[in-house]
Amino acid sequence: MTYRNIFVHVDSSAGAKARVAAASSLAVRFKCPLTGGFVYSSKVPRYVVADAITPISQGVLDAYRAEQAEAISKASGLAKDVFMASLADKAIHTRWLDVDLETDNQMLATAKRHDLVILPSEIKPSFSEHVIPAEAVGMASGGPVIVLKHGGFPVPFGKKILIAWKETREAMRAVRDAWPFLEAAEEIHILRVSRDAPNELDASMLRLFQDHGCPTPQLHVDRNDDAPVEGLIRLHAGRTGADLIVLGLYGHSRVRELVMGGVSRGLLADPPMPLFLSH
Repeated sequence: MTYRNIFVHVDSSAGAKARVAAASSLAVRFKCPLTGGFVYSSKVPRYVVADAITPISQGVLDAYRAEQAEAISKASGLAKDVFMASLADKAIHTRWLDVDLETDNQMLATAKRHDLVILPSEIKPSFSEHVIPAEAVGMASGGPVIVLKHGGFPVPFGKKILIAWKETREAMRAVRDAWPFLEAAEEIHILRVSRDAPNELDASMLRLFQDHGCPTPQLHVDRNDDAPVEGLIRLHAGRTGADLIVLGLYGHSRVRELVMGGVSRGLLADPPMPLFLSH
């Protein structure tokens, strides 16, 4: 199993260069094309129309749209420069997309059409006040998302992987989506947070990892049910020396309440390392 294409969100921010570095490293590793995407909104802001003293004529509106299109093109060009400059020494096939939020939910459509998506914790589209949480993309896209903190993370990563495990469909979905990483890992650690968890992995689970050619996973059971799970994940990630955390996304009444009952808020606000999310 491998990934056949990768998408990375690119803008002109300082964090974009680190994301492209990580995405390009993975594209080289999996021998697949890398798509860079500039995310923006072409919607005319409400204040342009709603706050006008007199109704805006079609001519004025057309002139505004022309200026807007020019500004979008310029911003996209700057983002593409960041993308291409970071790939100067990489022998990979690249593609570029301008992703308009106002066109048939193009952000989610783009994510659905790529095997792996690399994002910051929050996508802040250009020319928009809208913010898209990375986990919302993970919940709706049907595929895995890797979330990187703003400053990036040293590449390559995924040598030591920590799986935050619960006996649920979502956790197993995340493991299945992460097989390309797990199969190449040097160490795999599985964390269970429950005072009732068994002390050992069952034979079928061990056999599954063996069938995929993975190193034998090491189980860590934390029976401190009263402690915040987010903090325990951080603790065990540090103890194991992990450089990638695999998490299943769990939906609750609010879209932001995800990952093992709300753990995502803290982890995604300040990821200690790359987070591999899947639903």
